[in-house]
Order: sequence, then structure tokens, then C-alpha cells
Amino acid sequence: MLDLATLQAGAFELAERDRDLARVHQLHGPPPLWSRPPGFATLVRIILEQQVSLASARGTFGRLKQKLGGRISSKGVLQLEGEGLRELGFSRQKARYAVSLAQQVAARQFSIAQLQRLSDEAARQRLTSLLGFGNWSADVYLMMALRRPDVLPTGDLGLIKGIEEVCQRSFEDALAITEYAQRWRPLRSIATRMIWQAYLVRRGQDPHSISDG
Repeated sequence: MLDLATLQAGAFELAERDRDLARVHQLHGPPPLWSRPPGFATLVRIILEQQVSLASARGTFGRLKQKLGGRISSKGVLQLEGEGLRELGFSRQKARYAVSLAQQVAARQFSIAQLQRLSDEAARQRLTSLLGFGNWSADVYLMMALRRPDVLPTGDLGLIKGIEEVCQRSFEDALAITEYAQRWRPLRSIATRMIWQAYLVRRGQDPHSISDG
């Protein structure tokens, strides 16, 4: 499980063995940890972040949290149901995903706590069995909430664009990125954070000012 110390040590190690990441490290230092608490609320937030801007998802998530008195739970989401979520800014599809997740958690058909005891692949399979959760959603949870050190979210637009900018080459598809990133194992989560950091700086954003909670 990554923490600040292992993140910084891993970034230094990657910079020692990869000249592209060495350039990122020299320019920007180690990346932020960008972590989130494991649990139901983070899974709902990941649903909201699918295919929209982080700012838009953050706004809807904030309204949901306020509506539920500061604590997002499966019981609270089920009380709102689809229409109540729609009033807060959920799309019809994302409301369906959130309600389905809440139903499974409430019925104890899906254990969020159990994910921490599973391997990366087993946890990914369990997450992608949920309605509306693909590999990107599972990878974000593995990286941010479980803080696994060797996850490569190839469905992430920031990683796709960022890796081409950092490595100064184009990649045909996700498989090509996966093959290239083998050199960063077993620290691909840290390499991804370094690439995200460079991606954000290139676009005039301060990576350390972005909320991750």
C-alpha cells in the first residue's frame, strides 16, 4: 500500500532507471499521493467521474454529500432513489449505477472491505462485475483507495495523452502502452502519477492544489 515515503522512494527509483521519468522528476519532483478513503462514497464518486470533467463530478458529489447530511451511504442513496439523484445532477445512467451499487452493498452481495484482501486482478474482477464499472473505474479505485503500487489505468485520457508527451512518441492502442510500461513494473502506479503530474503542469495546473479527497 503506497504512502508518502514509498511514493517518493519509488519516484526516485523510476527516475534512476528511465530517462523520460527522470526528466519529469528533475522538473517537478515526486508527484502527489492523490489518495481517497476506501468505501462506498469513493465508488460513487468514481461513477460520477466517468466521461466528465473532475470539476463537474466534484460539484455533483458535493451536492449529494450535502443532501445526505455529510455522509454518503448505501442507505442514503437508496432513500433518494433514481429521481432524487437526478435532481442532484446524476445522469439517468449514473443514477442507475449508483442505485445498483447501493442495493448490492445493502444486501451484502458486494463487500467493499473484502477488496483490500484481494490481489489486484481479483479486486479488479470483483469491481468490474458491478453495473457500470469497467477497467478504468476499477483501476482508479485500486490506485486511489487501495493505493496499490502497480496499476496502469490505460483507459485514462490523462495517462494516454501524458505518456505520449513525456515519452515523445505515439502509441497505437492501450496494448502498446501496456507493453511499453512493462519497464516501470512493479511501480506503474507511481509512474502514472508522475505522468499525470507532467500532464497537469503542461496545462497550467498545479498538481498539488488538486483535491483528491
